Amino acid sequence: MSETKNIYLKSILITLALLVLSYFAGDYMLAAVIDPMHQEGIIPGTEATWRTYAGLLKTIPGLVGLALTIMWGVLADKIGRPRLLFILGITMGLSLALVSFAMNYIYLLLILTIFGIAKIGIGPVIYAFIPDIMPPEKRGLGYAAYYAPSVLGFVVGMIIGGILFYWRTAYLLVGLMILVFAIPLYLLSRGIRIGFAEEKIIEKKYRFIDALRAALNKTITLMMIQIIPWAIPWGFITLFGVDYIKIRWGLPGPIASGILAIAALSIATGHILGGKLADNLVKKGNVNGRVKISVIGIVIGYLAMLGMFIYPYPYGSTAITDLLPPIILALTGLMFTTFAYPNISSIISDCAYPEYRGTVFSLYNILNTSGWAIGPVLYGLIAGYYISIGIPEKTALMYSAVLIEALWLISLIIWIIVGKTYPRDRIK
Repeated sequence: MSETKNIYLKSILITLALLVLSYFAGDYMLAAVIDPMHQEGIIPGTEATWRTYAGLLKTIPGLVGLALTIMWGVLADKIGRPRLLFILGITMGLSLALVSFAMNYIYLLLILTIFGIAKIGIGPVIYAFIPDIMPPEKRGLGYAAYYAPSVLGFVVGMIIGGILFYWRTAYLLVGLMILVFAIPLYLLSRGIRIGFAEEKIIEKKYRFIDALRAALNKTITLMMIQIIPWAIPWGFITLFGVDYIKIRWGLPGPIASGILAIAALSIATGHILGGKLADNLVKKGNVNGRVKISVIGIVIGYLAMLGMFIYPYPYGSTAITDLLPPIILALTGLMFTTFAYPNISSIISDCAYPEYRGTVFSLYNILNTSGWAIGPVLYGLIAGYYISIGIPEKTALMYSAVLIEALWLISLIIWIIVGKTYPRDRIK
């Protein structure tokens, strides 16, 4: 690849990463602003019911967006990725900017539903677009450029919406940020055709049934199966991580939230390291480099997170010497476990023809999102059961966390099997 082309593709990837950072910041920001929205009467309800209305602002957009995911994947394969990225990017930017004018709950729910449709829909489009601009040996880092800013968006959203700005100003600002990056991304990527970064292009006419058959490739099927047990613990950790630390360790909310923010940085680091290390092995001719890095990451990450969950923390202590050991375990566990995420997407893209990747990744996106949604509910049910049979709350939460984290062992077993199928199934 010429140096000029390399710089051109890197500029596209950086602009894409900034777009992802912006719209995830807008998505996560809702958690920081629901209380002032309720205080102003935008979110209705009593002290007992308003949280239900607030929850629907995430649940309804999520469900509607998920229902339309396959449509966006098919369109990505039919009309190309740059145009669809532009349409969905503009939709997200305008909808978040319009949140700043909300005067009632129905308007707010409608606007956030439009945002949710575009935000969930853009996922499979980006998954399919990255291998269009990154050759196989660089896709780990390419996907890390999506995953890392998606995590950092949590930190940015909390700062913009929870600390720096009034919520109306915050939504207007983030909406404009999305527009600022969506427009140049389209201008830069207009010449990117499907399969642009492939060494050898095998032209295939798109047929939906053929795209579905592509998902039945043994390696892709295994990756699809493992993504649900893989995602369930992540859904639990991201929603109940602060609650776990507060109750299990006896720490105040601000300290628990700070630990989660630091954890987000370690997750972003894990995405980048996992993608880069696997890319390096692939460049050296190690076909199974992505599998090896993922397996090592999951083993180390699982053991470290297990240590964090069962750590005998001195309840209520805020001393640095007491905080450091479990925090180091948590940061190590989250960082190493995350090694797998960019390599999941890279392996799927390596085993699917470019013309079918949008459809294949739309199915992956549905399963991945479902796993994240199941995690919090499953954790709540298990913890509720343990508490109902008389187990103390602190212990019940630990048992529940350990049980849910064990699902990563299912993913680990599947990764080992993929080590056998992937070299045969990847498109050469």
